[in-house]
Amino acid sequence: MSSRDEGSLNMEGVNVGSGGDEKKFVKEKNKLGSKYRNYFTGKFQGKSRKGEKSDQKRPQKGNTRSNSEPIPTPVPTLESRSEPTSEPTLVPTSQLQPRSQSHSQPQSQPKTITTVTIMPPKLSAFQPRWTSDIPKTTPTVISDIESATHSIHSIFHDLKTITPEDANTLLQLFSSQIKGVQNDNTLLLEKTVKLLASQPENSQIGKSLTASFVNTLWDALPHPPVRSLDKKFMYRDADGGNNNILMPDLGKAGTAYAKSVKSERMRKKNLPDPGELFDGLMRRGGLDGEEAFKGSQTGISSQLFYLATIIIHDLFLTDHEDMTKSKTSSYLDLAPLYGCNQEEQNAVRTFEDGKIKPDCFSSKRILGFPPGVGVFLIMFNRFHNHVVGMLAQINDNGRFTKPKAEAAKSAFDKYDNDLFQTGRLITCGLYVNIVLKDYVRTILNLNRTTSKWDLDPRVSETKTLLNKPAAEGVGNQVTAEFNLIYRWHSAISQRDEKWTNAEYARLFPNKNPADVTLPELLRGLHSMEAELPADPSQRSFADLNRLSNGSYDDESLVSIFSSSVEDLSGAFGATNVPPIMRSIEILSILQSRSWNMCTLNEFRSFVGLSRHTSFADINPDPVIAKRLKEFYGSPDDVEFYPGVVVEKIKPPVVPGSGLCTGYSISYSILSDAVGLVRGDRFYTTDYTPESLTNWGYNEVQFDTNIDDGAVLYKLVLRAFPNHFQGNSIYAHFPFVTPETNREIQKDLGRENLYSWDKPKKKADLPKVEGWEECKKILDDKANWKVTWGAPIAVLTSQSPSDSTNTTGPPKIPPFCLAGDESINTTSRSLIISSFHDLPTGHGNKNDKEHPDWQSAITQFYTDNTADLFDKHKVLIPNLNAYSNANGNGSAARNGAIAPRNTYRVDIVSDICNRVFTRFAAGVFDFPLKLGMGNTVDVNVTTDTEDGYTEEELYTALSTGFICIFNNFDVTKSFVVNQEARAVAKRLGDILMEHTNGGGIGGVVEGLKDRLHSLVHDDETERDAEEKVAKEKERLALKGYGKAMLQRFVDKGKKAGWGVERVVWEQILPTSAAMTANQSQLLSQVLDYYLSDAGSSHLPKLYTIAHKTSKESDDLLLHYFLEAARLRGTVALFRLYSPSQSASQTTPISSSTPAPGTVVLLNLPLAHYDPVAFPNPEAVVLDRNLDSYLMFGHGPHGCLGRDIALAGMVRVFRIIVGLKNLRLDAGSSGYSRKSTAGESRGMKTVETEFGIAYLDDELATLGPFPKGLRVCWDE
Repeated sequence: MSSRDEGSLNMEGVNVGSGGDEKKFVKEKNKLGSKYRNYFTGKFQGKSRKGEKSDQKRPQKGNTRSNSEPIPTPVPTLESRSEPTSEPTLVPTSQLQPRSQSHSQPQSQPKTITTVTIMPPKLSAFQPRWTSDIPKTTPTVISDIESATHSIHSIFHDLKTITPEDANTLLQLFSSQIKGVQNDNTLLLEKTVKLLASQPENSQIGKSLTASFVNTLWDALPHPPVRSLDKKFMYRDADGGNNNILMPDLGKAGTAYAKSVKSERMRKKNLPDPGELFDGLMRRGGLDGEEAFKGSQTGISSQLFYLATIIIHDLFLTDHEDMTKSKTSSYLDLAPLYGCNQEEQNAVRTFEDGKIKPDCFSSKRILGFPPGVGVFLIMFNRFHNHVVGMLAQINDNGRFTKPKAEAAKSAFDKYDNDLFQTGRLITCGLYVNIVLKDYVRTILNLNRTTSKWDLDPRVSETKTLLNKPAAEGVGNQVTAEFNLIYRWHSAISQRDEKWTNAEYARLFPNKNPADVTLPELLRGLHSMEAELPADPSQRSFADLNRLSNGSYDDESLVSIFSSSVEDLSGAFGATNVPPIMRSIEILSILQSRSWNMCTLNEFRSFVGLSRHTSFADINPDPVIAKRLKEFYGSPDDVEFYPGVVVEKIKPPVVPGSGLCTGYSISYSILSDAVGLVRGDRFYTTDYTPESLTNWGYNEVQFDTNIDDGAVLYKLVLRAFPNHFQGNSIYAHFPFVTPETNREIQKDLGRENLYSWDKPKKKADLPKVEGWEECKKILDDKANWKVTWGAPIAVLTSQSPSDSTNTTGPPKIPPFCLAGDESINTTSRSLIISSFHDLPTGHGNKNDKEHPDWQSAITQFYTDNTADLFDKHKVLIPNLNAYSNANGNGSAARNGAIAPRNTYRVDIVSDICNRVFTRFAAGVFDFPLKLGMGNTVDVNVTTDTEDGYTEEELYTALSTGFICIFNNFDVTKSFVVNQEARAVAKRLGDILMEHTNGGGIGGVVEGLKDRLHSLVHDDETERDAEEKVAKEKERLALKGYGKAMLQRFVDKGKKAGWGVERVVWEQILPTSAAMTANQSQLLSQVLDYYLSDAGSSHLPKLYTIAHKTSKESDDLLLHYFLEAARLRGTVALFRLYSPSQSASQTTPISSSTPAPGTVVLLNLPLAHYDPVAFPNPEAVVLDRNLDSYLMFGHGPHGCLGRDIALAGMVRVFRIIVGLKNLRLDAGSSGYSRKSTAGESRGMKTVETEFGIAYLDDELATLGPFPKGLRVCWDE
């Protein structure tokens, strides 16, 4: 025998060698065949396979050994099929047995080869067994093994070239791939190139790393791209086309349904009769002794299924002429509102200012559903029209500039289309957020928890070594399976069942609805649709009559909505489909069969669920299981439909299962939701502020701090602002009945946050605009009451004593502005005396250590305003301009000019907001994190976590102010209240801590330990200590603030109030009421004098500001008040509650309102009353100071008026004293009309309650100016 016929192969105790018994080996091999599999890398004696010769030569790649040198043979391993692995095993060849040498060759001692041989991997359970496991061409196997061995040799050789620096680079690469983010500051890219360049040309490591590097670079960008600059992809197409930019017809209306599951089971010839299936398995009350209607186990209302109806008809609209196709798109694009194609979309549009026709919708089929579905669409209609109106006003960066009257029609068409399409994107953005944050949360029973988690397919993912994000924006095509899954007729409520019966009776007046045949039903529905007008605004809806403006009466729509929220829906499962739906269900079964749908078990296998092995597994009810067996014989033959209807339903699980659908439906609808949203380009890659505008993106955004992310309240409150309270449970959680909601919110400790009253129309709001009438009402405390009690209670309810109340409304505190009783008068006296009464030793103007309060305040604002300018002004570089040497803005008579340094600052956010915030911090002992000079930051607080930055404290105090005085917008009021509660809790806790001991004098203690970390190398510890002391002195108002707090506590105790009540019910609301409005008023005054209407006064103001006489103080005060009159936005509410003993004269348009009427005192217009203010649009400097009403008047006039005016006029003096003060030429504001000319700096819009200010991003609206950049020369 030749050498290759001999050898020794140890196979688990079976020895086959030279002259061995091959039959014995074969016998043992067959015995192990069912358990083991072999990977042959050598050859045993004799024939290895049938027809394969034992002496067939095999090439030995790379073998240069002589015939006398033994060849190391890898040991084949027999691995169990139950232990598959993909990793090879490395075994030193010193452990391997060499081949026996041919007897014809001289015998020699085998050499030990010191190398490593790769062992074959454990084989997959999917590989063939012994009969086909042995490779036909064993030389290939040996070649592969030897090639791998060579690679291992190469890798170990390459490892010797890796330096410590290279190892560190590899570690960084590995770390960046794990995190999915590369820190390019470490120059990792360059280090990687250096590493790769240092490897030998044939380096295995180098090749592998290069391949990985290429893959990383490839994965950095999407391939193929999913976004485009082509304008045809900018907006949604009417028919859903072009969602995928490379496959424009994917998901387009008019395309065929996709089909997911391959059906391999042979269908029986005689399938059950659809009518019998309905009667035996689906019909409501179909079991003997069973209650006819089974309601939702979790209290879900019909309102959830009205949205489900919209979703279903948004995705599925089968073409009755070709039932393989859908007439709507495969995207959640609100087609029932906007239409499924361009013709339908055109019918719903007005083609003016981007609006759609009021209170209508495109879909005809929706009119065949209970009216609650149509009301839902009408709410989206109203939201769209609100959105486009706001877009036009905001005009984001000139994107929606209205053409002039003489412009071409094409310009107006573009203007209208841009508004409409952007409004549609924004409205759809709210729609998808409602689906994910309200609808899916309720389906998963997350609404019964405080969890912030939800199933949002748009979750931001990062590519890492361990995670490759799912594709986004690749499109979608709805399937036939899901068309059938979404037939949720079991959920029809008893009320809607009655409505449907009545509709059938109307369509088929001479026939029992239960006896309507399928052909009759189809003809009737087709006839109904054909008779409807093509114009959506001409169709009747719910027997309602349209008003003259084309809309429906709010009262009727709200009634439908509210009753739908209270209506308990049906439960899923067998025997709960209303009998009236018999024909519809028969059609569904026939449609499923015409599409050759899979069986229920085939579908479950496809989506990764276990197959039903018995009828009891499908439905444990013995009657249903028995009937299923009678109909189908085998669980594997149960049809997909009605299988998904009669399948057992899931129990309620908190969280996890709220909808309680059948088991197959439960998993599938979540999978479908992920695909629908993540595949839609307009909800993923193109869902950006760029597409929706900053304001639009923010308007529909969710906030997990509000209702744990739910957003449906935005739609409801915007549609019906005059019927719902901002915290109405009907608006915030309408997918669950109020009765169930009360149980839920009570368990969560949130019952008191919501109003449980059924929505009803609010009384009209009369507006008083005459100065004389406004003043009389403000002075008449007996008949006209303040309305601030409840909002003040929002803040004070966070006290330790009141915060435990989670069931009832918060207690209204005895604060001066909270009511008109004697206790409120006591509060007013306490606050006035605390602010103005000084303890012994204070009040001497010549006492520099203890000056009077006016001097202290004046000095405070002087020092801090100068400090803020130093910190925040920015030198404008390379401005080679010259200005008037006199600095008064007019040409110098002598022609002298001088070079200038020009500076810029945001006069609102960097000066006004901060300086009044500092004052509040000094007065009320709020800890501030302050920067000193332009270099060193010092936290003026013992605990940095308790301290505020200036921006944070301003936001906190302004939130409290808005909550009390400016919370007009019902769509935002709940959000404001929630934010106010949070800031009040923190502010109150700090005040309690400091009032009980800390104080300003102690807030800087503890800084000494940090001084060395706060100073630069050229500063000494003493320098830092001096800076700390300076900050302390500036914030302490030279002792005034701490003394004021102590007086509050002392006087409160005399009135019978403890420290907690004084802090929470007196000091806290006082602090909230005195900061933001000062910054607001000063900003408005500056805006006027910087506008075209008032800029002519700047030279005179500059001159006065540099004088120090009493006359200059008086002139500046008048200038200030006049601009405040011309630009102020303050409006006040009063409640008419006449006293029996007091005069009941009521000057409102010569009529007396009914008791309980709330009126709006429109002070901005009252300040233009020519009777009170002759020449009202001019700045007149000799008006009576008592005529200005922006600080209120009478018993509730501003308590701190004198203090506020002293501070505002001081800052006003400093600002108008800047040389050549002017608006920054680079300001991004747009001109907007106001009552006193144009404002080129403030970004404003008109609202129902007056002017609102936009922030710098044009994203949010509020009552306070957000920014105003100015320049001046030095």
